[in-house]
Amino acid sequence: MDRKYIARVWVDDHAVYAETTDGLRASYEFAQWPRLRNATAAQRQAFELSYGGIHWLDIDEDLSFEGMFHDAGLCDITPTEDSVCYLAPYNTEDEPVPTAAEEPAEYGK
Repeated sequence: MDRKYIARVWVDDHAVYAETTDGLRASYEFAQWPRLRNATAAQRQAFELSYGGIHWLDIDEDLSFEGMFHDAGLCDITPTEDSVCYLAPYNTEDEPVPTAAEEPAEYGK
């Protein structure tokens, strides 16, 4: 299996985005998810990353990385292991540990 690793996750006023270490990007619009659609901006910003996805404790919402990237046509759903995951920390001596981040400056340009 060609596993992808999440490098960063960010939100704006309309969606949550994730990017892999090799530059693939996927997103979900908040409008798709009632709890996220009705959440405040502060609640949307207050997420945590786990191995398999994104969790918003304040609104009790979870989204999987594999589902997000599958819906974008960038990976297959796997029956036993996640094909897209976040490992913290998973760094090597040459690479920094990926972290949750604000929207990258170059996004959308």
